[in-house]
Amino acid sequence: MSLLAIVALVTIVFFLQDHAKEREAHSPEITTSEFIKKVAPAAKREQQKYHIPASITIAQAGLESDWGKSKLAYKYNNLFGIKANSKKHRVRMYTTENVNGKDIYVKQYFQTYDSWADSIAAHTLFIVNGTKDDHHRFKKVMSATNYKDAAQALQDGGYATDPDYAKKLIYDIQKFHLDKYDEFK
Repeated sequence: MSLLAIVALVTIVFFLQDHAKEREAHSPEITTSEFIKKVAPAAKREQQKYHIPASITIAQAGLESDWGKSKLAYKYNNLFGIKANSKKHRVRMYTTENVNGKDIYVKQYFQTYDSWADSIAAHTLFIVNGTKDDHHRFKKVMSATNYKDAAQALQDGGYATDPDYAKKLIYDIQKFHLDKYDEFK
């Protein structure tokens, strides 16, 4: 077999492996408990790498996705409402934004993911890298020594338009005892 044929064969194998990955499927009937069990391992892995409290990641995923029941979550694996940054792997859907104290519905392009773990990893990188205008926007989330400070740091950094975002995260963490997944050092 010629070198060119071997290179072509290897290229085809890698192409097929890359495209053979199917999108993870979820039911919109998932319970909150099932959702937490499903996302907790990925949240803990990201916490070990980047020091973002797992409870924060789980609570954000739950709050943003209606605990896995939103169409964006169960069909497109986007747990956090992350907007699309390219024309690839995206879907257009309505979202609620709080503008000047009023909730309005707008159509946005959202990123799609192959799995919930991929969505969690992308969310983590967003927290770690910040935004184009401020790469340090969420650094206090990673240096927080408890979930309450981390939740407030997200709100202070402008993560969400909801003025009660931190309170909602803290409420969910306490209600579902999500702090048991945290490892503060």
